[in-house]
Amino acid sequence: MSRFGRFFAGLYLVTQKVNYAMAFLSGYIILAITVISTYGVYRRYLLRDPDTWTFAVSAYLLCFVIFLALSSALLEGVHVRVDIINELFPGRFARICRIISDLACIVFLWVFFSQVWRVFYTSYSRGRIDETTLAWPIAAIQWIMPFGVALMLFTQVVILLGRFVDTHDQANA
Repeated sequence: MSRFGRFFAGLYLVTQKVNYAMAFLSGYIILAITVISTYGVYRRYLLRDPDTWTFAVSAYLLCFVIFLALSSALLEGVHVRVDIINELFPGRFARICRIISDLACIVFLWVFFSQVWRVFYTSYSRGRIDETTLAWPIAAIQWIMPFGVALMLFTQVVILLGRFVDTHDQANA
C-alpha cells in the first residue's frame, strides 16, 4: 500500500469513528426528545397543567439530531441519491459521474457552510435571544449548524479522496 493509501486509510477510519460517535449521540438525543415529549404530554393531558418548555427544547434537540447525523448518513450511503447513471452506464463513465457529483456536493456544502456560519455568527455577535419562554441565546443552539455542515463537508472530501485511492466500485459509493 502506498504512503497516500495508508494516510487515507487512517483518515477514513478517524472519519468513520467520528461520524459513528455523532450518530450514536444523535440516538441518545432522540431518546431525550422522547422523554421530554412524554413529560409534556403527561403535564398537558393528565395534570391539565401544560408546561412552556418541552416543545421548544424538543425542537432544538431535533436540530442537533439532524446536523449530527447528516455526515454519518453520507458516509454510510443511506442518503437520498439517484442511481440511474450507475445502472445505465456502469464502469468508468459511472465513476467519472460519481466524481463530478462529489465535486458538486463539495461546492454545495461549502456554500451551505458559509451561509449557516453567517447565520450563526450574526446571532452570536448580536446576542440574539430566542423568542420562546426559555429566552436562550440563539447562538448556543445554532452552533450545531456550522459544526454539522463542516463535518459533512469533511466527510464528502474523504469520500472523494477515496474514489482515487480505491478504483474499484464500492458498495457505498
